[in-house]
Amino acid sequence: MTATPFFSADRFQYWAIDFVRNEFEVVTVDGQRHTEALPPPTLRDNQVARSVFDWERWWVWNTTVRGDLFASEAYSPMNTDKGRPAVYLDQNHWSTLAWARVDPSKVKNQDELAAAQRIIALAADAGIVLPLSSAHLTETGPLYGDRRYQVGLMMASMSAGWQLRSPLKVWGNELAAMLAGYEHLPVPPSTKMPVVTLEPLAWSSGGPHAHEIDNDLELFQLVLTEPSVILSTLIDTTPLQRSEASAWVERNRQITELFAAEDLTEAERRRRTTGLFWCENIQELERAAAIVGVDASRFAQDADALVHQLKTMPYLSILSTLFQYRHLDRNARWKSGDFFDMLYLSCAAAYCDYVAAETYTGTQIQQILRQQGKRVNTFVSLTDLVAALDRDGVMTASERAARGDH
Repeated sequence: MTATPFFSADRFQYWAIDFVRNEFEVVTVDGQRHTEALPPPTLRDNQVARSVFDWERWWVWNTTVRGDLFASEAYSPMNTDKGRPAVYLDQNHWSTLAWARVDPSKVKNQDELAAAQRIIALAADAGIVLPLSSAHLTETGPLYGDRRYQVGLMMASMSAGWQLRSPLKVWGNELAAMLAGYEHLPVPPSTKMPVVTLEPLAWSSGGPHAHEIDNDLELFQLVLTEPSVILSTLIDTTPLQRSEASAWVERNRQITELFAAEDLTEAERRRRTTGLFWCENIQELERAAAIVGVDASRFAQDADALVHQLKTMPYLSILSTLFQYRHLDRNARWKSGDFFDMLYLSCAAAYCDYVAAETYTGTQIQQILRQQGKRVNTFVSLTDLVAALDRDGVMTASERAARGDH
């Protein structure tokens, strides 16, 4: 007779963390309860009152200190398929969704309001997934008070645990896979991890990462606590200082001015910007080479390979062209927000099914996708996004059931 696995719905009903009482509670299927004290809290102003892992549904329920309740889907290494289209929203579109739910009168454009309400309905009823990224966590920081709470709560509840893997990790994964192919070596397993995922801490460029943890208890603790950490970060009512990325802005401004001053043909300018992209990010190539176990310098000396391989990488082909557009535009005005817009929206355009972007970057990504002969999945308004979802037959679970779809 096979023993019941310890971490099994046949053994447990709920695991719960009460952050107010600072207690941990386990409820078994036969009704037994076990409670013990938690270590001193690490979050300075935790806005989450209680997190409960529901073993039957494989969800994590969170209750805020204000009494708001919502569920997050829980990560499982056995099932990584999202099963629904992934829609990535730029921060300004998340704000529209929050106002559409809390105070629709704040959304003056009625078409955008209707589109926001449709996206909310799709996300709430298993029609789409709305992944969050570390850019969202950072860009929510400067908000404060009730506005931050409402926007953060909307983002946490509608994303329901889904994340966009850190673009820096995706960058490294694409380079590692590229180098492995170039050297005819096995592709590292880590490069095959899904970019839209429920994996805890996937949004972070650092560790630990759930797919690297082989201790069941450690992994489960991470799965249980991750939604509350993200929620508390999003709705913490204390404003955070926004990083200005001044050195990055100044460096790219200098590059734009350099190209504006040089007398080059258009072909030479494009070739120079391609080479510059590799030179400016050579450390990323070296880190990827270390993962594969090869010498990056041999590949870096092959100019033809550099140009060809850039075109084959879903994310970097978009990102490098985006940098090319702006470095060659003598009228480009670099600002700190460009860092998040360029890195994250390019990654989303490469790996999500649909993207709602801010106008400047979104318009350029549309041009790049057309230039590459790819389907244009990026839009600059929620109205255009919803039109595309309707065109492609994206529906809620209830709508699919009414039609008899499975």
